[in-house]
Amino acid sequence: MDYVNRLRQLQEKMESRLFDGLIYGIGPNFRYFTGLSATWKREEEPERPDAILLLARAAEPRIIMDESHSEWVERAPVEVHLVKGQIEIVDILNKILPGRRIGIGPGPAAGYLRQMLQRVLREPQVVSADSLGEEMRYRKSEDEIAVLRKAAVLCDQVMGEVVEYIRPGTSQTELEEMIAEFGCRAGAESVSFSPTAGYVKSDTEPTDDPFVYPKDDGLVPGTSIAFDFGFVVDGYCSDFGRSFYCGPAPDHIREAYRALQQSQLHLISRMKPGQLLLSELFDVAEEALDQRGYGDRLRARLPERSLGHQIGVDLHENPRLQPESDVTLQPGMVMAVEPKLWLPGEYYLRVEDIVLITNDEPEILTNYDRDTFELPVT
Repeated sequence: MDYVNRLRQLQEKMESRLFDGLIYGIGPNFRYFTGLSATWKREEEPERPDAILLLARAAEPRIIMDESHSEWVERAPVEVHLVKGQIEIVDILNKILPGRRIGIGPGPAAGYLRQMLQRVLREPQVVSADSLGEEMRYRKSEDEIAVLRKAAVLCDQVMGEVVEYIRPGTSQTELEEMIAEFGCRAGAESVSFSPTAGYVKSDTEPTDDPFVYPKDDGLVPGTSIAFDFGFVVDGYCSDFGRSFYCGPAPDHIREAYRALQQSQLHLISRMKPGQLLLSELFDVAEEALDQRGYGDRLRARLPERSLGHQIGVDLHENPRLQPESDVTLQPGMVMAVEPKLWLPGEYYLRVEDIVLITNDEPEILTNYDRDTFELPVT
């Protein structure tokens, strides 16, 4: 990954928007521009970051980090300042930061960074600047796409291994633990999020929550299983889903999954650059499912009409596939497309694929079997 070039482009963006400086604490943007942290989940970002990326007008980018991270120095793409605490960070900022209009990321560390800037600058004008980094992460480089391909292939591989263990008596907890174990054994750094193997028993009392099947109870025939999992590979995330049914499925459930897969392929075929806004993609999926008689089941699970997200160093990256996204698809975007069908008391079905937007036809990076649905009960 060319982190030096990324930082140069970020500094140009910063200066074009008249920022005097820019600070990112540990999180997706820090990881993207430095390659130094495997931390990418927003919920895991520290409120008091022990490393920050600092850009200042007319100065070279640099990283300020606690001396406990000294092993990062050799891998850092720019100059590193090792410090012992906040006072030393403030001293460095005093020497480097010009002006007072400073951009910061909006994560958990935002309050801490604001406090530091108030100690350094007189009446600082602190502006959210997360979008600068996110905009640069929209279109993936060839290096990034290669890593995302690896992460997608790993999902296919693990799904193929786990499906062999889906049988009566196996619990959701056991399947979820298998997913994490098989993925890490195959080379993943970690899971992108806690894996899910959601059971819904057919012909039961409808509930407001689809997943009331006890996590540690064994699987019984007549139950749908919806998988949702992903892995972190070389700092990049994947997000994937398929569904199955234990035993012979009633016609309306078998046809529901077939309709879901057909509509998914139809939707993906329409995901060409410059042709549709992201906000319009739900309409495409909805129309395809309405034609097959399952549109209500899509709306039952996705009333907010959110159909997915971009994926990269963060699991859920902007732009999102949701009504307020007025962004058109661009070559190099990698989207996780995840429609679901839900009929309370009968089934919960999901499919999720990672899709690369190209200059021509979209490319599906996850290719696990779309036809296998009914699983034997022996």
